[in-house]
Amino acid sequence: MMVPQQRRTVVVLITCLCIWTTTITKAFTSPTTRRYINYHVEHHTQLYASTLQQTTTSSSSTVVGKRLPINENYPGLQRIHSNPDVYVIENFLDDESCDDLINKAKDKGTQRSPVAYAGWTDDIKDLLGLAASGPVSWLAIGGAWYQAQGDVDASIPGLVVNALRNYVGLFVIAAIGIVAFTKFRADGLQTLRTSSSTTLDDLDQLGARNFVLRSCDLFGNEADIMPAASYFEAPTVISYEEGQVLAPHYDANRSADVEDANRGGQTLSTLLVYLNDVSTGGTTRFGKLPAADCKQQVKGERNLEIIPKKGDALLFFPADANGIFDEMTEHEGCPAVDEKWIARIWRHTNRVPPPFGLSDSSIKNL
Repeated sequence: MMVPQQRRTVVVLITCLCIWTTTITKAFTSPTTRRYINYHVEHHTQLYASTLQQTTTSSSSTVVGKRLPINENYPGLQRIHSNPDVYVIENFLDDESCDDLINKAKDKGTQRSPVAYAGWTDDIKDLLGLAASGPVSWLAIGGAWYQAQGDVDASIPGLVVNALRNYVGLFVIAAIGIVAFTKFRADGLQTLRTSSSTTLDDLDQLGARNFVLRSCDLFGNEADIMPAASYFEAPTVISYEEGQVLAPHYDANRSADVEDANRGGQTLSTLLVYLNDVSTGGTTRFGKLPAADCKQQVKGERNLEIIPKKGDALLFFPADANGIFDEMTEHEGCPAVDEKWIARIWRHTNRVPPPFGLSDSSIKNL
């Protein structure tokens, strides 16, 4: 049995152990990590839901900088919101190109837009950090203290060894539980996106070729070291039937440097083209932005909400030119009533290699 002097020493050691476990687990979390419930959506496709709500004011201190430069003199370009910039481009594609995109997508066949969990690396890191510095530490120490009770041979080094052994075992159990929770959450995300989609990377096709060419004219920048199309994902054609939706989400990924490294990194710009007129439903809504004074705005709505018009494009910037995530660009595809078709190109930070991007030969032949 430990004498009072030993017990006081043990208390000191336990306190030090608590400080130690809390300190080392700070590596799991960043003080500037933003914590939102949000989604990242793409065709091939990612959709992420960060599991932790924003908890500190410091997490919102990151300043969103200047957006990606574009051709400000592009025909039909109209800014409908500033900071963040949102544009409508009238008659971006002609009717023949729109029809060809739809027909080629039908010929290839569309499938339920798949969903993958983006942001899972940050979520697991955050949850492991919380577990390691909280319940795992205290249960490990409490268990070691309990094991020492009534043991006449108990010693301070032995108690520390037991605490560390308990810590490792409990941390492994917590890690398994967190991974299982993450998978469960990922499996539940599919209901947030009910559209069908496919990619068209054959630029010999009229619609896909014209879409990429127009996009190059819009995004072309003399400062780029590669052709504009090198930064594009291949055009994605998406269809919505009656009742199908895309829940509020973000197109940028807070973990893009890790999770999207093989597809060009962060999404800097989204270019959507409406391929058919939609008289009822299927609008694109930005829930954090006010209504715009333009003819594409849904009348009577307090948020920015755009009516699909065949050939018109919608352009916005999910992150700034340096890849900083812009939370104000949250948007959604409202429930479709009439059938709706759109095509999308994402402009990334770096070269987007096949199969996500366009081949070198396709780009060269533009």
